[in-house]
Amino acid sequence: METFQLITLIILGLFVLICYYFYLVKDSKSGYIEHKFWFGIPSNVVKMLIVFQLFAVIGFLTTIISWIKSPPKKGIMSDNNLFYALILFLVSASIWPIATYHKIHWLVILSLILTAISSILLLAGTIEEAKEDIKWYKVLGMLSLCLVTVLADGVVWNANYIKKLKN
Repeated sequence: METFQLITLIILGLFVLICYYFYLVKDSKSGYIEHKFWFGIPSNVVKMLIVFQLFAVIGFLTTIISWIKSPPKKGIMSDNNLFYALILFLVSASIWPIATYHKIHWLVILSLILTAISSILLLAGTIEEAKEDIKWYKVLGMLSLCLVTVLADGVVWNANYIKKLKN
């Protein structure tokens, strides 16, 4: 990965962390589990989702660090596609808390859908990149990420959010 690309990804990664800090941590008076952005999802479900979120973060970082050290040479994430998929992932992930806070409903939903799509591409890349020597930890890492970004966020959270908008 080129230096410019790496610096861009680091800056965007830091921006995601800053957005989540200001909109989810600093803004919350009752803590993350009871944050208003859960829109009434029961706390026992939120706690379960947090466990999956932790696995997703670890899996994402493990896989991405591995790819930065040795970029895929074949498959969907070869060439600059890994960089573009990560840009889409980080930008859409950073938009979600901002759009949610400012009640830009279409952008909230779109940002989670784009995050889910980029996650699916990253998962596909873990299989295609190493058909001869699939790295189990990369597959597990991206599966963990997709569990959160596709199913928990893209489906469960979005469905709950849309339902709350209609009420």
